[in-house]
Amino acid sequence: MSNNEIEVQASEWLARLDRHDLSAQVMAEFDHWKGADVRHAAAYTRLAAVWQALDRVQALHPAPNTPIQDDYLNGGRRPVRNRRVAVGFALAASVMIAAAALWILRTLPKTETYATTKGGFQVVVLKDQSVVELNTDTILRVELGPNMRNIQLIRGEANFEVAHDVTRPFIVSTGQTVVLAVGTRFNVRKLDNTVEVTVEEGRVIVGTPDVLDHAKSISPLASPVLVAGQSAVADTGGVTLKALPKDVISRKLAWRNQMLAFDGDRLSEVVAQFNRYNDKQLIIADPAVAALKIGGFFKPTNLDAFVSVLESDFGVHAEIVGSHQLLLSSAESK
Repeated sequence: MSNNEIEVQASEWLARLDRHDLSAQVMAEFDHWKGADVRHAAAYTRLAAVWQALDRVQALHPAPNTPIQDDYLNGGRRPVRNRRVAVGFALAASVMIAAAALWILRTLPKTETYATTKGGFQVVVLKDQSVVELNTDTILRVELGPNMRNIQLIRGEANFEVAHDVTRPFIVSTGQTVVLAVGTRFNVRKLDNTVEVTVEEGRVIVGTPDVLDHAKSISPLASPVLVAGQSAVADTGGVTLKALPKDVISRKLAWRNQMLAFDGDRLSEVVAQFNRYNDKQLIIADPAVAALKIGGFFKPTNLDAFVSVLESDFGVHAEIVGSHQLLLSSAESK
């Protein structure tokens, strides 16, 4: 049964119960109807509240038998002569309110949530045709409104290829850092206490949430903070910019091809990257091992292959500790 049909039945019961010659059978039927569906009692309660409000309005008239002149509901054409008509107005009003609420819910921007597990990867095409790539262990919330496109990076890392739309700024916020763009390609990674932004194409503004208050008046093309080939680290102390060679940017963003790329990186830094993608964690037990320089391309979720390279090419001994740890130390010390 539809909600409208329930509202009609509730109004009929309301008018029926207004009579003073109710029998026990009628009351039993009413109780049965009300208990048959939780929506029945809710609809009756709503209409009863309207009815009581109309009673209070009726009490304001000096003559007890004078009909209520409700110019607002009737357009000044004729009075509401009895409660059955009043209930009809209440029913019509409730249907109009329900329709308006439904329209509002359908037109309000909806929030979509996207997430990857540890080691996961996902490509999402948003409704505005922007493309988002989610790295390992990432949560992203998207709200595309008529005036602004709001993206919240809860955790992890994501790459954004923004569809150009000067009427709707593209906002990526994470913590106290906000990235503002119109049409560009950039990468955002949330760390423990900092946010790292890398721009591949176009220009973006990096700032605090105050950027949102002026998003419509700010032109990223006129006031750039970051341009292609630049990276920024934002923390409580502000935003630090630096230029990056193309090969460095390519290695930083190799995750988009589900790879990790290194070129003389310390093993301690490499291990931190692998630990982002795997439940089994690498633990360095020897400072000399931590300083080893690592280069090459690796599949981040193929931990066994990486450990095999460490053992065969770098003289590292890997020892299983518990069910989720590998202890790395120098083979010479064994």
